[in-house]
Amino acid sequence: MTAFDRTAWLRLYRLAKPFFWSEVRWKARGMLGMLLALSLCIKGFDVVLSYIGRDFMTALSLRERDKFLHSLYFYLLAFAVAVPLAVFYRYTEERLALMWRRWFSHNILSTYFNAQAYYRLGWYGKIDNPDQRIEEDVRTFCTVSLSLFLIFLQSGIALFAFMGVLWSISWTLTVAAVLYAAFGSLVTYLLGRPLINLNFELLKKEADYRYKLIKVRDNSESIAFYHDEKRERSRARQRLKETLRTLLRIINRNRTLNFFTTGYNYVLIILPTVVVAPLYLRGEIEFGVITQAAVAFGHVINALSVIVTNFGSLSSYAAVIRRLGVFTEVLQAANEPRQGVPLQDAEELTLKDLTVLTPDRRRTLVDSLNLSISHGALLICGPSGCGKSSVLRVLGGLWDAESGTILRPSPSLSMFVPQRPYLVLGTLRAQLLYASPRSGFTDQELLKVLEEVELLDMFHRVGGFEANVDWAATLSNGEQQRIGLARLMLRKPAYVFLDEATTAIDEEGERRIYERIQGFARMIVSVGYRSNLQKYHNWVLELTGDGAWRLERLTEDDE
Repeated sequence: MTAFDRTAWLRLYRLAKPFFWSEVRWKARGMLGMLLALSLCIKGFDVVLSYIGRDFMTALSLRERDKFLHSLYFYLLAFAVAVPLAVFYRYTEERLALMWRRWFSHNILSTYFNAQAYYRLGWYGKIDNPDQRIEEDVRTFCTVSLSLFLIFLQSGIALFAFMGVLWSISWTLTVAAVLYAAFGSLVTYLLGRPLINLNFELLKKEADYRYKLIKVRDNSESIAFYHDEKRERSRARQRLKETLRTLLRIINRNRTLNFFTTGYNYVLIILPTVVVAPLYLRGEIEFGVITQAAVAFGHVINALSVIVTNFGSLSSYAAVIRRLGVFTEVLQAANEPRQGVPLQDAEELTLKDLTVLTPDRRRTLVDSLNLSISHGALLICGPSGCGKSSVLRVLGGLWDAESGTILRPSPSLSMFVPQRPYLVLGTLRAQLLYASPRSGFTDQELLKVLEEVELLDMFHRVGGFEANVDWAATLSNGEQQRIGLARLMLRKPAYVFLDEATTAIDEEGERRIYERIQGFARMIVSVGYRSNLQKYHNWVLELTGDGAWRLERLTEDDE
């Protein structure tokens, strides 16, 4: 990928346009217009300062005291005006970048959580580290986009303002500035072009390294039980090694680039003086004009050499556009209307000729499944990997079925309980009320539920409903599953779907939980391995893993 090829420009346009046409467009455009006005004022004062500086240095060289003090007075007056302009310019830039980031973050989070796109991302291509793209890449994009835009804007204004100053001094100096900047830009681009892909690769390597460390933290107990720290350290060091190797390649490339850019900048210091010195020596210009020429030449060169001076930022920025652009494209695809079998709400569970494939469509999990249950309990069993949980994913709307008809209970009357419940960052009360449509439970009601799922000891151990700890590290697997079942007991839905939700609970505790669920649920659908689960169910659906299935009635279900 070269810097800002057609794809990069298109992605930049798609990423930037929505903000300036959004509900906050007038405020955003107003702040952008203010930045434009401030840029014009600042560059205008730079031109004025160049003339004041010319007279100041000329008066000093001629030892003209009154003219020198007069120029100094104007210098100080110009500074008094320029300083607040520069401060408000920077303040406005930061406020606009903040507003852009806030809008972009809210927008991308809405898309990320809409239509369960966060779950479906993997189906549309490999997207590594979405958390980094949402936080770091969005922040970088908003801040750097605005910064680079203003740099190019100011460069254009400076070019327009100071080109006339240069031309008034010497046309030779003007031509020299243009040729020197063109030469520098071309060489810098050729030397620095590999930095684009290297910076993209570095972002990915750093995110992979950080993800590995997070994974170790989240699974610290399991690793400790295995006593496999040496291997985990080796894997973490391998990720670090790959990151540092990529960083070393960037450093080496920057070394080559800096050989040129450093020499380029050194020559820039003396070049305008060398060009106009003959005019001064011939008496055609005053001494102060040399200073003015150096200032004007510097502004023009900086304007024409904006790629040279900002190539490092541009290369990193191009990598961010690529990562963020691909991410938003995949998010949009994940939000597209789904073409699978529609889910129809009913007071029963009816599957007609249902065929379920893996998301990559390479393997058939269930072929032409037929069943109809209006009440009672269904157990889905079979060997690991046969597709038991996949059937629940289809019923829950997470996966699309390949073909068939699906009548299932309304989601408002149903609740799915996974094997490993999600534990939120917050208090014990927040854990229990997660995903509950009702929030006004009394402490007595919550305590009763904790007693039903045998978590009263845990309640006292952690310090009550307002305790806030690392729940994944504090609770055992069985306690975590009981938290998920406590949420179920609070909600008491008519239709319950359990995805191996009691595998970490002893058989006696499992029996009591099923008895309580049977007290309020019209229908239970369980996924499990244990043969003893059959006594809580009227039907058994056995999957074999090759698409075949067998449905058996165990007992007559009661109305």
